[in-house]
Amino acid sequence: MDQTLYQKIADQIEAHIREGLFKPGEKIPSVRKASAQMEVSMATVLQAYRLLEDRGAIKAQPQKGYFVHDVPKALQEIDPKIEETNDESTQQLLANVLHLSQDPNVVQFGAAIPANQFLPIRQLQRSVGRLMRLEPDICAAYAFNPGSEVLRRQIAIRMLDTGCQLSPNDILITLGCQHALMLALQTVTDPNDYIAIETPAYHGILQAAKALNLNVIEIPCDLSTGIKIHALESACSRNNIKACIVSPENQNPTGSQIPLSERLALLELAKRFDLTIIEDDVYGELCYQSPRIPSLKALDQTSQVIYCGSFSKSVAPGFRVGWIIGGNRQAAITQQAYAQSFATPTLTQVAIANFLENGAYDRHLRKTRLTYSQNLVYFSTTITKHFPANTHCSAPVGGFILWVTLPKEINALDLYKRALEHNIGLLPGSTLSQTAQYSHHIRLNYAIPWNNRAESALKTLGRLCFEMLD
Repeated sequence: MDQTLYQKIADQIEAHIREGLFKPGEKIPSVRKASAQMEVSMATVLQAYRLLEDRGAIKAQPQKGYFVHDVPKALQEIDPKIEETNDESTQQLLANVLHLSQDPNVVQFGAAIPANQFLPIRQLQRSVGRLMRLEPDICAAYAFNPGSEVLRRQIAIRMLDTGCQLSPNDILITLGCQHALMLALQTVTDPNDYIAIETPAYHGILQAAKALNLNVIEIPCDLSTGIKIHALESACSRNNIKACIVSPENQNPTGSQIPLSERLALLELAKRFDLTIIEDDVYGELCYQSPRIPSLKALDQTSQVIYCGSFSKSVAPGFRVGWIIGGNRQAAITQQAYAQSFATPTLTQVAIANFLENGAYDRHLRKTRLTYSQNLVYFSTTITKHFPANTHCSAPVGGFILWVTLPKEINALDLYKRALEHNIGLLPGSTLSQTAQYSHHIRLNYAIPWNNRAESALKTLGRLCFEMLD
């Protein structure tokens, strides 16, 4: 049985090399990392790597690891192409929140945008400068759909951490995650169809549904375990729901995480009702603990899941680089993308690809996750001390969004207006639902430097809440 397992792993890695996921001369995942990704013992991985050495596919370099053979002849015989590269007021309020996010005089608790201090701006600056000096022709050329092959390959490698075994050809580059969500919805729905979403919801989903003339059914979201499967099942039994958008990791705004058992139950429900699951994993890389729970896409056995991701929350919001993995719907999704724009910006894609290649991204993520987890403690502690006694906070396990439930007597929209008088931004909960059920909730962004200014602003919000109660 062990022999069968290590042979299977070897065949899998060999397929990755054949598909161009790992290029000649490149390092493959270490024995320890591959063991964690595949959930097998390091001894089994080591056996697989030795078998690959015997096949001439990889070679070991002492103290460095395992690398794809410069000329993997055994694989050339199998595939000679291996060397080829192949409500008006709500909208206005949201617009104001986004506009205020660029005002340095406002404490930025409102928009879900990381402060520049938490983005690898200098590394990207060097990467862009180097590319423009050394490869200007590539940077000026079109990156036709499905997008930069170099970037898609790096994304496929990173997706191994989610449990997904992908080829670069399974991936389409998009203009951020919002674009990916729109493409998914346009592919699987028609006007007046029903879709299900988590509530409270990311406001961009509500805007997308409205633009596509879709009927939205809001499914309650537990602050810890995410979307309530029984409520979704009940909705599906009463309505012909075409798609359900969920964020299994670090949901915006609750920060919830769907447990493995619930993920499997969700996929079983999707299969039973022929329901397309659109997985929004934009905050997935910002989990505070590892290893990650396998993504819905990784657990999907019947091609019910469309996966959407982005680098907007972890690398560079303004680069607008996201991606979508549609499985058997990929051709239809690509057709939708061509109708909207047959290419995506080249320079930003290649710059991010270079950033991913040299290991800088992993170092950046480790530092950023630690900072966000510390900020969460600072925010939660300060709110507990300085807000009314019956104020409650969510407990995110990743990301940088905090969902705060205020006493019912406090109107969050009024608090938003009063806070602006003190140059403090926040997002009222009323923008995250079609109903008024979150009129006493606020969403706070804690991806800002924790300093006297931030602490003072949070204490001021607490004081304003007490004043509104009085």
